[in-house]
Amino acid sequence: MSETRTVLVASGDRLFAGAARRFLDARGWEVTGIAADGLQALAAVARRAPRAVLVIPDLPRLGPSALARQVRRRHEGISLVILGGPQSEDATVLSPDANGEAILAALTSPPRSAGSLPTERPDSVAVLRSLTSRERLILKLLAEGVGVREIADQLDVSQHTIRTHMQNLYAKLDAHSRLDVVRFAAEHGLVGGEMETEPHRS
Repeated sequence: MSETRTVLVASGDRLFAGAARRFLDARGWEVTGIAADGLQALAAVARRAPRAVLVIPDLPRLGPSALARQVRRRHEGISLVILGGPQSEDATVLSPDANGEAILAALTSPPRSAGSLPTERPDSVAVLRSLTSRERLILKLLAEGVGVREIADQLDVSQHTIRTHMQNLYAKLDAHSRLDVVRFAAEHGLVGGEMETEPHRS
């Protein structure tokens, strides 16, 4: 009996995601789920361990290249295919006009080895641009040594909300510790000077 071919579809466009699911179902693939953004996709990969991930830009919160990098570093043996978008060392990138056979061939190709990939950090300017204003503010406060409770009090939100923002930040920055966050903030001049402010939300 052949091994079940499982795939996760990640796309911010429900129409494209639905079409991809129908296409893959008709060709013997088991679609384990559809993720509407990059962070959902990263969590779904950890929970469901699919054999492949098909990414269809645009992908909110965590873009295709960043998602591919995170999956490659955290999970062995998963093939990543990005349909359209910039070239990536961590995934097979196909033209948005690629036909079905090309997509299937890419999904079934051997996954790239994390050990053979360059270890350079992601394009930090692009990463910084992807952060929301609140994420940038929390990044700055974390880098300045402000604690979770103090940040929550300052922004008038719950500590749980701040921890959720921190998880998103760590994923986007490919950070594994607060020290990584401090280094990133220092490199981009986010520590010191006037603090970015935004309206408080209840």
